[in-house]
Amino acid sequence: MTRVDWDAWIDTASAAMDLPVAGAHRQGVVRFLELAAEMAATLEAVPLDEAELALAPVFRLPEGEGPR
Repeated sequence: MTRVDWDAWIDTASAAMDLPVAGAHRQGVVRFLELAAEMAATLEAVPLDEAELALAPVFRLPEGEGPR
């Protein structure tokens, strides 16, 4: 896994969302992002056969039975 500059990532993302991250919370946010990246890397490492990937069915209401 490549090293990510989480401080720069937080600065950029928080500015884009106009959601400031307090200095007291920054270490916790960095730890969460590192943990999320570790979990994503674990999932990405699992080999998947494209032919076996099935989309979940989508429930659709019968005609005329939508929200009122």
